[in-house]
Amino acid sequence: MAQLTRKEQATATREKLLETAKNLFAEMGYHGTPVRAITRQIQKGDGILYHYFPGGKQEIMSVLLRESFEHRVYEIKQLTNETIEHLPMREALLAIMGKINELFLDDLDLMRILFRENDLLDLEEAKQLSVMMSERVESIADFLRRRHAKGEIRTMNFTLAARQLMSMWMQFTYSAIIGIAVVSEPDVVAYLEEMVDFTLSLWQA
Repeated sequence: MAQLTRKEQATATREKLLETAKNLFAEMGYHGTPVRAITRQIQKGDGILYHYFPGGKQEIMSVLLRESFEHRVYEIKQLTNETIEHLPMREALLAIMGKINELFLDDLDLMRILFRENDLLDLEEAKQLSVMMSERVESIADFLRRRHAKGEIRTMNFTLAARQLMSMWMQFTYSAIIGIAVVSEPDVVAYLEEMVDFTLSLWQA
């Protein structure tokens, strides 16, 4: 097996530090995780963490959140209008909500950290999260306006309708993150179908 180059080794060490810190933050809490616990987990000295992240734990947290936000924004934007416009409304909504759900729940450790340590979000990170959620709401509202123009749903406040849909989804997300059954349906696919079918019954009345 070929040896890793110095750059590849540095990248691997950085990623290992981030992954280890994330797992420990989720398990022990940010404040309950000393730097030594992170470096000991990967069998390195404490100095290695500050070499890659001079700002220590706070910088690691910021990098974890920033890179996660960037990944989610990119992936969500791949679900373009062209990919859903040809779908029947029910299937289009399931595709939209399924993608959002996949992206937010594909890393439960990070979501648990966000819920538990939200006071650690600095202004820029909080703004990123707020913008991301607002963009999802407006994207769904625009989708509803287009479907209304086609005569598929009745006139309504489309932004509020989109917020209502996102709020119903967030109940399931909250349940998955905290491990408490906030909703009765444990299967995400069944819940999304139930949620979309109920919502459509209101919109098409």
